[in-house]
Amino acid sequence: METDARQPRRAVIVVDMLVGFCRRGNLYSPRYEPVVSRLQARLAEAEARGESVVFLADSHLPDDPEFAMFPSHCVEGSGEDEVVPELRGFADRGTTVTKRTFSGFHETRLDEVLRRLAPDVVEVAGVCTDICVLHTVAGLRARGHEVVVRRDLVETYDAPGHDAEEFNRFALAHMRDVLGARVE
Repeated sequence: METDARQPRRAVIVVDMLVGFCRRGNLYSPRYEPVVSRLQARLAEAEARGESVVFLADSHLPDDPEFAMFPSHCVEGSGEDEVVPELRGFADRGTTVTKRTFSGFHETRLDEVLRRLAPDVVEVAGVCTDICVLHTVAGLRARGHEVVVRRDLVETYDAPGHDAEEFNRFALAHMRDVLGARVE
């Protein structure tokens, strides 16, 4: 009996590894710094394996309705909406999809990109675990994608009423136990 030796096609979606989260701005967190270097290594590995890389990039209008919930951040053309320098080359060689809210699918071309890439598995990395990562994973699972989330490649922020450790635990458990993603 023959087995299919083909490796599954994998796409890596990198969520909001942007200057406005990872370097400066109202939603900056030093917790994101270690993710940048780990993700740099993971993306080099992905490229070497021929895996597709897709960046999601928050890019808001100055009067964005989201700013009623969150402080102004990643305003289009401000520089905060740019991929951090360490990962910019990967973004330039891959595909970048801009988004105006926390879902990678809401009024974006992500569905179209994934149809073209036709991955068997989608790995999701980036920030914030409990906001943009979680909502993008929910969109992927709702569309039937097999999803992997590595704990070491996602992070969220600390703020009053928002304990990063607690919110990371919740979001990862939700992605695993409710959405059916594989959390490694």
